Amino acid sequence: MQPQGKAIRSFSRIINLLRDLSSTDKLDVIPSKYPSFPTFASHIAKLFSDDRLFDIIPRLEIELGIIAKHNPPVRPAMDPYVSTQIGIFSKNYSDWEIGGFLGYPDCCMRPFADEARYGIDERHAAELKKVKGRIFVATAGFIPHSIFCSASQAGGLIAFVTKEELESIRQVERELTAALPHFHSEYQGQYYEVRVS
Repeated sequence: MQPQGKAIRSFSRIINLLRDLSSTDKLDVIPSKYPSFPTFASHIAKLFSDDRLFDIIPRLEIELGIIAKHNPPVRPAMDPYVSTQIGIFSKNYSDWEIGGFLGYPDCCMRPFADEARYGIDERHAAELKKVKGRIFVATAGFIPHSIFCSASQAGGLIAFVTKEELESIRQVERELTAALPHFHSEYQGQYYEVRVS
């Protein structure tokens, strides 16, 4: 059995947060328990208490099973159906809170939240010019402040991968597409991929 990778640990963290929020009956303790995303955590706990999120943990368990089967170096995006249900795409919560919930490092959240850096841009392109013959992969929806960010690498959010690892990532995407259909038009892929010549 292969050791548990960064992607598995990173994705398991999200499921564990949601399990905890699903069983919290004292909503007033949530802000102190989750100081980096108190409003968002309270919102999720309230949705669970209203029995509006009964189907999300089973979907995430399916996703985790696929991740564990392939053990990719980068975690896929969270199931877009789940993201929509809990309000990830809502503008009612700050980018900082959403990033805190998703485990994004502050160094990467700062340019996203403060500079509206929403995609691979010219600064990333300049960094990519320094790399030869590698494949850069990031979790869809996540934009690192640098393609070399060690915190993002440690969190299973970005990596330079081999061709074999890329095939594993593509297999994860195929299996997730088949197992967890959804209607979110922007998240048809679970990863961003950039080939460096």
